[in-house]
Amino acid sequence: MYAPEAKQLHDRSIVIDGCCPLLFNIPYIDWYIEGGVTIVTPTVGGPRPADFSFALIGQWLDYIHRHENLLLVETVADVHRAKQEDKTGVVMHFQGTDPIGDNLDNVNLFKKLGVGIMQLTYNVDNLVGSGAQVDEDKGLTEFGYRFIERCNDTRVIVDCSHTGSRTTLEAIQASTQPVIFSHANPKSVHETCTERNITDEQIRAIAASGGVVGAVGFPGFISSSSRPTLDQFVDHIDHLVNVGGIDHTALGIDYYPGQHPVADEEEALRVYEEEVSSGRWKPGDYPSPPHYYPEGIETPKTLPKLTQALLERGYGAESVQKILGLNLVRVYEEVWG
Repeated sequence: MYAPEAKQLHDRSIVIDGCCPLLFNIPYIDWYIEGGVTIVTPTVGGPRPADFSFALIGQWLDYIHRHENLLLVETVADVHRAKQEDKTGVVMHFQGTDPIGDNLDNVNLFKKLGVGIMQLTYNVDNLVGSGAQVDEDKGLTEFGYRFIERCNDTRVIVDCSHTGSRTTLEAIQASTQPVIFSHANPKSVHETCTERNITDEQIRAIAASGGVVGAVGFPGFISSSSRPTLDQFVDHIDHLVNVGGIDHTALGIDYYPGQHPVADEEEALRVYEEEVSSGRWKPGDYPSPPHYYPEGIETPKTLPKLTQALLERGYGAESVQKILGLNLVRVYEEVWG
């Protein structure tokens, strides 16, 4: 199934998927474990009320407590411990700041509960700034600047995915710590994804901050094909490396509950129509389902195939390990300690 050298490299590497909304359904973590993922990043908040986040965080904390092979990751030392002890680390992640509301003390509260990464918006405007799919990007708000400062003070990683270009550039400039796009593909590779993919200027700004851009597997962000190939996905990684550098490229594959083969046709369409009707997804960037992830890595279970594809593309073992996880480990260390 895998070339021996690829599987061996994958097995000894720290592998991080920087965005895992599939884990709204927690037991799917078994798919990531099968695929050799060291650190998963479940979405525990976004364009939903704080009560949703409290409930999901509580479920995760209980699940981790009851499973000896899982570990809540709050420091970079936890990442290395997870790898050394053959455990799977969990980094909790917000896709949008709605759970914070207008109270910055909630940043401290959620950080204490294990939320180490907070994404500014989810495609639409909120109290912090403008989303990626609004008609006018008004930039970071006054509250947004204070939010960035609070994240820096509390050692929370700032994530600009799903956020407007002006807002992201202002956030990167405002932050005193590395900023990331946990999951974003380059617009230069797939230009018809006009709003959700990001510009070379944004990629360079993230790299200059010391952060990373995580390549995404969602089909609409890769190509115009409904069934993108693994080579097409690696094309995005190549561009991120060429523009931002090998030290600033990562993975945020973004497997999610509405994708094939997780959801049947009826459920996938229901999820899609709910997101479109809410205004959070525009059909131009989010094609209708079924959503097939790149051939060969349709689910997290077969992620060693990505390691193999990177080797076949000409990346050396050290570069592959940086993309798979070490670049994000460096960001964790710089922000969390």
